[in-house]
Amino acid sequence: MSNTNRKYKDFDPRKGYPATRGLFYECTRCGEVVAALPDDNVRCRCRNISIDIDYGRINVEDPSHVKLFSEE
Repeated sequence: MSNTNRKYKDFDPRKGYPATRGLFYECTRCGEVVAALPDDNVRCRCRNISIDIDYGRINVEDPSHVKLFSEE
């Protein structure tokens, strides 16, 4: 996934985490990128971001280390 095609978006984690196809979360701690609406449960390497599709939950330990983007 190329950094040059990323369009970063503002969002307020206190209002929830957007979960639609075409959006991705980037963990600035470990550099991992995860889809906002993955096909399977997923988490970044450092476990700051984890998405549980069975329960429809996005859990973020430290929101200050998360960026949201789409690809153009």
